[in-house]
Amino acid sequence: MKNEVSSYKKDLYVSKRPSGMPAWLVPLLVFVLIVVIVFWVAPAIVERLQAGRLEDQEPAVTTIPTKYDETTRVVSKPVADVFDRPDLKAKRVTQVLLNEPVYVQNQRCPSGYVAVRLQDGVTGYMMTSDLISDCSSIEPAAYPYKAIVISAQKRVMSHAKRGTLLAEVMMGTELYIDYRGTGVSRVVLPGGEKGWISDDGVVILPSTEKIKPPYQPRQAFCSTALSFLQATVLENGQTVRGISTVGIVHLSASINGLEVPRTLDGLLQTGQLVPLSYDESTGLLDLSNLLPGDLLFLSDPNNPEKAADVAIYADIGQIIYAKPSQTSIRLMNLNENEDILKRILVVRRLFSD
Repeated sequence: MKNEVSSYKKDLYVSKRPSGMPAWLVPLLVFVLIVVIVFWVAPAIVERLQAGRLEDQEPAVTTIPTKYDETTRVVSKPVADVFDRPDLKAKRVTQVLLNEPVYVQNQRCPSGYVAVRLQDGVTGYMMTSDLISDCSSIEPAAYPYKAIVISAQKRVMSHAKRGTLLAEVMMGTELYIDYRGTGVSRVVLPGGEKGWISDDGVVILPSTEKIKPPYQPRQAFCSTALSFLQATVLENGQTVRGISTVGIVHLSASINGLEVPRTLDGLLQTGQLVPLSYDESTGLLDLSNLLPGDLLFLSDPNNPEKAADVAIYADIGQIIYAKPSQTSIRLMNLNENEDILKRILVVRRLFSD
């Protein structure tokens, strides 16, 4: 019996209790953790760090300030008429140019017309087909430069070289530039269409600046006015396609850095009054006191007390004018046109030099 017990204890082995977790699971968990850190946690941290650096380096996005609101309309034709009443048979008050802003007035009009106020305060009526509501082409803050046309006419082309004609714009037209090349500029037309103009016949300025007067403004004014000789006369016209002496004064002044009204009544209040003296023997106006660029206001033949027109004194007794019977602008000698000389009511001087 003793031997049997001893034999039993000799063959007895005690094995280690199993833990319940496979041996391969821990390495797998470590591997998964490494993958998560490498492919998810680390990239997220890097992305946040980079975003923080960009916020420090990049300026905050700001909204471009706008100058015009929903009451503004933009002239969509090279030149458009402004009438004294909403009717095609109405009198033409003045004209406005492509890309010029006008302000719609709160007034009911017949279909096809709208009451407007121009930038200089002139009011009237325009055809709605001559205007668009998109003001993107006239917001100065949206563009680095602008081009002001100083030649009689200027072509806007579809491409910088050998393009097709998009528009032919008139003297005084302002177009904003979004890109400047060598000798050419890309301009934005009403409605957002873009075209190209060459640098000749235009003045390029920063978008918010105005033309500065030249060194000799009087001479520059007269030179521009003389460029309209032989142009077709149009009552209150403002372009070479049809011009009035009032329009010649307005355009010749504006492209030489002097803002003047575009109507006869407005010009009557502009500049300095020049005292008139008359020849004792003839009773006619003494021209020796006049200077080039002076404005001579002529009386209405049917109402001698009322100014009906204006002539521009060129020099040595000559004026830029067109008689009612003439169809084009002429350079005339006052000494040979006593009828005009007798009609001079008022002389005003735009330039003090």
